[in-house]
Amino acid sequence: MRKLWIVLVIAGLFFSCKNDEKNEKIETENTTISFNSKTLEKSLDDCEPEQGECTFISINYPIAFGKDDAAARINKSIQNFIRNTVDYEDESSSKTPQELVDNFIANYQETASEFPEYELPWEATITGKTLFQNENMICLQFNTDMFTGGAHGYRSVNYLNFDAKTGKKLQNTDLFTAQFRDFVEHRFREKHHIPEGSNINSTGMFFENDEFHLPANIGFSKSEVILHYNAYEIAPYAAGDFRMVYPKSEIEQFLKTSSAKKQA
Repeated sequence: MRKLWIVLVIAGLFFSCKNDEKNEKIETENTTISFNSKTLEKSLDDCEPEQGECTFISINYPIAFGKDDAAARINKSIQNFIRNTVDYEDESSSKTPQELVDNFIANYQETASEFPEYELPWEATITGKTLFQNENMICLQFNTDMFTGGAHGYRSVNYLNFDAKTGKKLQNTDLFTAQFRDFVEHRFREKHHIPEGSNINSTGMFFENDEFHLPANIGFSKSEVILHYNAYEIAPYAAGDFRMVYPKSEIEQFLKTSSAKKQA
């Protein structure tokens, strides 16, 4: 009897560990793509960010596994996003995430050596996660906080949407009908008290060419569609971000693909 009890305990521990591993991969049933996360961190002279006055960079991002071609395309898009965010001054850069981390600290050291009176620490944090996934579609969310000098830092929320079967990065035109723009503009005007028929920038916005446009970043959760304009995108920095959220059931008529409509 005692031997049987020990066997049951060991079996329980085994299945518990297996569940933890599955949670880390953020797997979704009936899909060929799964994700692990990777974290890269570095600080100047091993300083501790939580203690303040510390130059550091931390990047936590998903890595796709599964169907080789699709996973490779998704991972390439993720790395391109990180590269363009951290190394935004060099669009032709082909640096890996680790090289970006190393260069961030090296660039600070170079700046500090050229200007000995420079004392402001640099900070960069990028955190990515899987926001929504089913057998046809994947939505990743990235939160970024950066400061590399100037009057204020840079903060953004970005979404990357993918076809889960091919790994193709999906654009707004792949996801929504043309009528969705008109629907959102009407709601946007209502929310921000911009009269219909008046210039969209009449209350201080600065949409390009005085024409309303959807945000570059639109994300999908299980039951909602999230539209996010980052600071500077349509208004002065002091105005902050603009965020609009709609239940999928409310805008289903504007969704092009059934994969975007599904809530599981």
